[in-house]
Amino acid sequence: MGRRPLIQRESAALAAVEIIDADGPDALSLERLATRLGVRAPSLYNHFSDKDEILTEAARQIVLSTPDHGPVVGDDWAGWLIDGALAFRSALLAHARAVPLVVEHFPRQLLEKLYVQHCRVLGRHGVPVDWQMVILESVHRMTIGSAMCTATGRPAMAPLTDPTEFDADLVTSMQAAHWSDEQLFADMMRLFLAGAQREFGASGPA
Repeated sequence: MGRRPLIQRESAALAAVEIIDADGPDALSLERLATRLGVRAPSLYNHFSDKDEILTEAARQIVLSTPDHGPVVGDDWAGWLIDGALAFRSALLAHARAVPLVVEHFPRQLLEKLYVQHCRVLGRHGVPVDWQMVILESVHRMTIGSAMCTATGRPAMAPLTDPTEFDADLVTSMQAAHWSDEQLFADMMRLFLAGAQREFGASGPA
């Protein structure tokens, strides 16, 4: 029986994520990753062609950490998509310092596999084929954008720099809302999907 290799792609990628979580993307080097794994840096080239490939595998592991959000309940495919988007956003923000790297090195094959599965679900619930990818790509982009804003410290509905420039009722409404980043994202999804349903006339709750 052969020896188990000292380095495995998954464990190396997860170790890279741990370094980024702790000290940011600039802290990740082949030397530091090798030290964490207890090997010499050149050994990494037996498993990865370069640092970019390590980052791609790290991004893949973060995306794969998104929990399954279960089946559609009734005909509420919109609520199902929102639940999935919230789960994905949470998985990204569990590694907030790595979010820009995930965006840059996003595992496209995983995304396309998910799109195939989700298109079938949407089709079974009456979403016209011409709208399926429009909806899924829009939800994906909004999820990534929301995670990026939160990860980089841009708060939801930041205090107005000059409230006197706004209508007084609007200022009062904004001050009373107390939106969190997650709540703003969920409301944004609901508004978008409700508009999409009205546009193509699909049945079921928005």
